[in-house]
Amino acid sequence: MKHNLMAGSALLATMLLSGCAMFGDRIPSAAEEGCITRGIPTMVDDECLLPTWVAFGRAAQTGTQQWRDEVLQYMDSDTPRGGLARAVVFSQEDAEHWPTGLELFKRYTPQAPESIQPLLEQWQRDLERRTELQSGLQSRLDAQHNRSHQGNSRQRQQIQSLEQENTELKKKLDALTAIEESMNARQTP
Repeated sequence: MKHNLMAGSALLATMLLSGCAMFGDRIPSAAEEGCITRGIPTMVDDECLLPTWVAFGRAAQTGTQQWRDEVLQYMDSDTPRGGLARAVVFSQEDAEHWPTGLELFKRYTPQAPESIQPLLEQWQRDLERRTELQSGLQSRLDAQHNRSHQGNSRQRQQIQSLEQENTELKKKLDALTAIEESMNARQTP
């Protein structure tokens, strides 16, 4: 009995110190422990639905490009499951694919079982935030490029103006030299 109490206390202390990182925010039920969390999740609303979608989201983050391409090809159907699976994958692709992911989240999240809608909405908000940040960054880069380009244009204009002025001064100098040579030629008998 004392041994079980000590083991339980050690387990509780470990969980508290680790922030329950092993289990997320809650301890899974016995049924969830038996869930298969590999592959593409279903839309069957049971105790495994949420853990399988969470695992799929993690797989999309850490999977290879080949894995993501295969999922996109395999799930190319106009169903909530196919659309949401593609949305999750697109959310982990390059920024150019994010609008497609957002569109799919918006279209299919309301059709998903209620138990995973908060997760899907969170993923959608995260993707919206990343899209906004990317857009802001791109705007700043474009503005910086435009300022640099404008600066380069001004410099080019200044160079052209100086070159034109130099050409005009050269003509005047050549004219003065010609006049001087003409005057020198008259003075020599």
